[in-house]
Amino acid sequence: MKTVSISDKLILYFVSLSVCAIVIIGSYYYFFAKKALLDRTFDQLISLRLEKKNRIEQFFLDRDRDIKLISESEEIVRIIEVLNTPNSAPETILELQNNSNLSNYISAYGYYMQMHVVNRNKIDFKLIPGQYGAENVSNIDTIIDENLNMFCKDIYDNKGTIMQDFTKSKMLIYIGTPVINEINEITGFVVLEVPLTAINNIMFGYSENNGLGKTGETYLVGNDFLMRSNSRFKENAVLNLKVSSEAVTHALNGITGVGIVKDYRNISVLSSYSQVNISGLNWIIAAEIDEQEAMIPVNSIRNSILLISIIIAAGIFIFAFVISRRLTLPLKRLQKASEQIGEGNYNVKLEVTSQDEIGLLTEAFNNMIVQLKKQSIEIEAEKTKRVSSLIDGQEMERQRLSRDLHDSLGQSLLAVKMKLEKAKNTGLEMNQRIIIETQELLKSSIQEIRNISNDLMPPVLEAFGIEQGLKTLCRETSENTGISVVFSAENIPVTLDKKIQIFLYRISQEAINNITKHAASTEAAIAMSFKESFVYFNITDNGKGFDNNSIDNNGNGLLNIKQRVELLNGECKLFSVIGKGTSINIKIPV
Repeated sequence: MKTVSISDKLILYFVSLSVCAIVIIGSYYYFFAKKALLDRTFDQLISLRLEKKNRIEQFFLDRDRDIKLISESEEIVRIIEVLNTPNSAPETILELQNNSNLSNYISAYGYYMQMHVVNRNKIDFKLIPGQYGAENVSNIDTIIDENLNMFCKDIYDNKGTIMQDFTKSKMLIYIGTPVINEINEITGFVVLEVPLTAINNIMFGYSENNGLGKTGETYLVGNDFLMRSNSRFKENAVLNLKVSSEAVTHALNGITGVGIVKDYRNISVLSSYSQVNISGLNWIIAAEIDEQEAMIPVNSIRNSILLISIIIAAGIFIFAFVISRRLTLPLKRLQKASEQIGEGNYNVKLEVTSQDEIGLLTEAFNNMIVQLKKQSIEIEAEKTKRVSSLIDGQEMERQRLSRDLHDSLGQSLLAVKMKLEKAKNTGLEMNQRIIIETQELLKSSIQEIRNISNDLMPPVLEAFGIEQGLKTLCRETSENTGISVVFSAENIPVTLDKKIQIFLYRISQEAINNITKHAASTEAAIAMSFKESFVYFNITDNGKGFDNNSIDNNGNGLLNIKQRVELLNGECKLFSVIGKGTSINIKIPV
């Protein structure tokens, strides 16, 4: 498994934290800027829509006022009278035209294509802006256009000023009003023709400096979803281009608002929309700009944020790299020193270069090295002592065995030899007696060999197990020393490991030897039990005891006991009170 160094982790943590912070802050400012820009753009579109809406509404209010003033003028009354007079002479009509001020009036601002003055007999007297004179006598039509005829009928039925929307056949708007005489009779009609150019002059004035940019536009749409003003992007849009966007639908339903919608080009735009309040015309107005163009400043901010984020992240990476190296360098020194300690070199000492936690760690590491060196020396001394104890024990056992062989078995065999040598120079009767004595000596030697063998490996332990072996040991000790040694056992498994049995037997021998030689006790007890995979072994006496603080200095016997317990992975605890005896508590895992 590949390891990741603390230095790499620190760099990763620093950079990750900085990137997260940059992303959060950058995202916040990006969306804040985007919202602010959208709000500002919508405000501009609303202002533009209101300005165009007010202008178009005012335009038609002015046309309504114009036609009412015209219909009440003396000239219109005079024209209606002439037209209503049967067999009016053309010269009279010509005179009216030559003396007309209305022709110049309707041509003053270019709002009208022409004006119709129609009498009740449907005679159409036309005034074309800027044209008058004899050549215009033909402007009198005795048969009027069917659309104009129907429009005049609507005026008569309505008894007031009305407007007629664009039609496919005529790209103009009719504004008409009745001419009423002194007795409130309708004597004729005045109809003004408003051309498409007058509407487009209000709606279609585009440049990059008017707040609409390269893709912004304002346009009018009727209740049939068809354009009522020219499009910036498509020619001949009026009554030919259908606009059924969400903005138009909302506006036709009387909703005023803003939003990001798909326009008639199926392009996402920012739109501000509302109805136009013009009597007789169910139009809506929309001011729009492409979302892509509107988002150019936001995209610029986004790119700036990304660039700044990259620069900041790079700076933080360099900073994290330098800091991580400074922080991990002492740790690497500690690692290298630890490896040297693992190899047994305790002469390492690190220089404390800072007063922070790492400096304290370095100082603690140096103290640890001193303690390890001290403990190593103590362990070596303990090891030497234990080895010496083991060797001493072995030597003592050899000496005891040598002494037993020399003092008892050796003397017996020497006596047998001397008896046999004496038998060579004696008579038959004396020989018989020497042979009987020699047999007794050999019998005694054989028993001595058995005793020595029992001390080395008691056959009762091999044949009958630890319980019987310890019972025999306690009984023989009581018989030979006069000290009452009691043994008790509980739940000892028959399958107890042979090594444990032998070690516990040797521990018992060592303890009894110490009791008989040093404790000056009159009673002793050995208790053995088995519970939850552990053998509990307790040896107690009522002897003179010793100081617990000098346990390790009380001879090799106790050290031998502790070493044997440690070899069995057990625990050995010694308790002694001067004048009250000693207790050895052993716990061995099975």
